[in-house]
Amino acid sequence: MKISICSKKTGLDSLLDERFGRAENFTIVDLDTNIVETIENTAKNDASGAGGEAVRILSKHDVNIAVVPHLGPKAEKAMEAFEIKTVSQGDYKSVGEVLEAYKAGKLKEIVKINGLTRL
Repeated sequence: MKISICSKKTGLDSLLDERFGRAENFTIVDLDTNIVETIENTAKNDASGAGGEAVRILSKHDVNIAVVPHLGPKAEKAMEAFEIKTVSQGDYKSVGEVLEAYKAGKLKEIVKINGLTRL
């Protein structure tokens, strides 16, 4: 299972990026092998549709879970379409902190109920 975290730089010490579609990078961790990979978000400079394109990038890297600050409506629909579970990054500051919080069950899944986003 692979988890993606929005990051400003590379590696587990990187600060989180407060954006999803325009995040600098995505740090992807394979939870089964503990392999860490950081990929550039090539959608970050798109004139429009960055969120949806960012979801496609994650899908191409076989991401199952995306830890995000928040999502726009198009990115939410794309996450649903690609069956990528979304989780709020909370108040954590670094990729490593978020990863440990996820493993400890401290992060909340973002779900839609009657068209409204709920944590």
